[in-house]
Amino acid sequence: MKKINIDRRHFIKITSLGTGGLVLGFALPGIANPSDPMPCEHFQPNAFLRIDKTGEVTIFVARQEMGQGVNTALPMIVAEELEVDFQKVKTEIAPFGSLPAGAHDTGGSQSVTGGWDELRKAGATARTMLIAAAAKKWGVDPNLCKAENGVVTHVTTGNSLTYGALACDAAEIPVPQEVTLKNVKDFKIIGKEQRKKNLKDILTGQAKYGMDLKLSGMLYAVVERCPVLGGTLVEVDSREALAVPGVVKVVSYAGTGRPMHARAGVAVLATNTWAAMKGRKLLKIRWDEGEKNKDNTTDLFKALAARAAQAPKKTVHTVGDGDAVKVPKANVLTAEYAAPFLAHAMMEPLNFIAEVKGDQCELWGGLQLPNWTVETIEKECNIPKNNIRVNLALMGGAFGRRLLCDFAIEAVKIAQQADKPVKVIWDRTDDIRFDNYRPANYHRLQAKWDAQNTLQSWDHHVLSTPISWMTDGPDTDPAENLGGADKDFWYGVPNIKTSYSPVDFNLHRGWLRGVEPVQNVFAVECFIDEVAQKLKKDPLQYRLGLLEGRQPFTAYWDKVVEPERLAAVLKLAAEKIGWNRPRKKNHFMGIAGHMFFCDSYAAHAIEIELLAPKKFRLVKIVAAIDCGLVINPDGLKNQMEGGTVFGLGQALKNEITVENSRVVQDGFNSYELARFRDIPDIEIHTVKSEAKPGGVGEVGVATVSPALCNALAAAGHRPRSLPIKNEGFTWV
Repeated sequence: MKKINIDRRHFIKITSLGTGGLVLGFALPGIANPSDPMPCEHFQPNAFLRIDKTGEVTIFVARQEMGQGVNTALPMIVAEELEVDFQKVKTEIAPFGSLPAGAHDTGGSQSVTGGWDELRKAGATARTMLIAAAAKKWGVDPNLCKAENGVVTHVTTGNSLTYGALACDAAEIPVPQEVTLKNVKDFKIIGKEQRKKNLKDILTGQAKYGMDLKLSGMLYAVVERCPVLGGTLVEVDSREALAVPGVVKVVSYAGTGRPMHARAGVAVLATNTWAAMKGRKLLKIRWDEGEKNKDNTTDLFKALAARAAQAPKKTVHTVGDGDAVKVPKANVLTAEYAAPFLAHAMMEPLNFIAEVKGDQCELWGGLQLPNWTVETIEKECNIPKNNIRVNLALMGGAFGRRLLCDFAIEAVKIAQQADKPVKVIWDRTDDIRFDNYRPANYHRLQAKWDAQNTLQSWDHHVLSTPISWMTDGPDTDPAENLGGADKDFWYGVPNIKTSYSPVDFNLHRGWLRGVEPVQNVFAVECFIDEVAQKLKKDPLQYRLGLLEGRQPFTAYWDKVVEPERLAAVLKLAAEKIGWNRPRKKNHFMGIAGHMFFCDSYAAHAIEIELLAPKKFRLVKIVAAIDCGLVINPDGLKNQMEGGTVFGLGQALKNEITVENSRVVQDGFNSYELARFRDIPDIEIHTVKSEAKPGGVGEVGVATVSPALCNALAAAGHRPRSLPIKNEGFTWV
């Protein structure tokens, strides 16, 4: 058993869950301070759980549910230490404001790994207090009492009391200075498959997402946005729109700059969505598009290629001196890779509700970073942040899109010109054309090896359209090299140089599921495969050789990279796909692995059948992951399968193109997602571990593209840019 010391004086100290802290005694609104007498209706020792006199247990989830399963995984951690029947536990979104700033932030696959210790403490503290209450009632030693399945039992006499019966007594117990956490081997909930807590509600249509929310008297708004980022409104003729039955008002608002880049817009407000949409089509608008209205992606990639041939803007990381390595020209390999802008394309299009009364504002909807939203609205809409109330909602997907809040700014700016709540609804075309896109990126890599075919130097020049220039401006120092192109490069090479160059483009950019690792791992894992091919080495064994004996090392954000764990997932993926078994005629395999900054490691192995030059069939995909201790195997499988499909779509056909600073794609007919017919059999395998849990929401994306491209290269046709359809590849 693990002992955790808790300083009584600091028990109710406010710290940020987002940075690894937790307020065990930070009360929800309307709940008395834990140091005061608790109301007799329930026992609530902290902001994460409540036990009613009936025995009903409610666990409050701070991180935002968007399909990734935090509404199940995080309560499992609390329930494990609390010793309750997880099937009977209720879950709710922790109200915004009930926890310190940042505690509701959801991104970077940090929910489980960031809350692990604190949520365990929250459950263990409540359990300890309930046991103490029972022992006091019976006049016995608490060490002779045990908690199990929501009941405290005296092991000598067999006397027992339910948590509900003990709720009021437990509220009177002093906060313990020390709590005991369970031994991993005694876990009953963690590590066992648990279906999503709200799965039945989702399947029966009872779950309320942002799109489902409706307020009394609410108006619906759709927006015609300036087609060019940074443009302004010159004039609008709204007479025909106002003549549509149901249309109430037409309003306009100015766009914003950094960090959100909400575009200038004209909104049609109506009593129903159809009237608002019909009215929008009838608007006659003249825009001033500004001077940056001619950008296009064809020229962008030409510019990236030209810039790649020049000296990098900055050196990110060096080991040794690769430039000093002198080898024959035949012992040098150079390659370039490219990948496009990508949209988030979540299933639930953006929507948001705002109501403004004077300097008071109330919001309803899904947000990944609600604190940042509040602070930005204060700045852009002139409303004191203390006057802004946020009601968080389930999200039907996000993938990073709701980290930024341009849609919330729109809702507030429109609501400031209305006397009723306003719900802004984006349709699918809005969603695809006015996204904040994953940056387009380009890579130039060079490797050198000696006469013994030992790799001596590795040089990786990353070029991209940086996110930081959109959020913070061109004077900022972009950091786009995470994911194998920084000091986290995992292969053992004596001389390493990673570098970066930014290339600007007039299109909004933001973080997409997997972020920089998805961009950089594609290049790293394809190029290491190329080197292996050039040296006539087995790609798997070549990787393992470069990882063998490499000691753990510290990378960015003090994250420790453990090469042995990466080697383990590569071996597991290879084993499960049959890497060393005889292969059928025209069947080829590719593999790729990486370490993600949420303390997780993953690999994909992909088998294809070559049907004709550049025509193939996907036979099988195997994914392997080491994310430390697995909280919910079912959730892990869901996330890895989802990440695999997400990554496969990027490999095959996802692409945003731009002409005259306008996005060409306008829906799923033109921004193609992976469909059922594209997906082969997928297997998910897990490395058993008792290490601290890592994240799983994003780690399964990055290695799909390189594994597929490496399989195609083994078949004789190496793609160097994504999506591979643009290089003439087809599949059945």
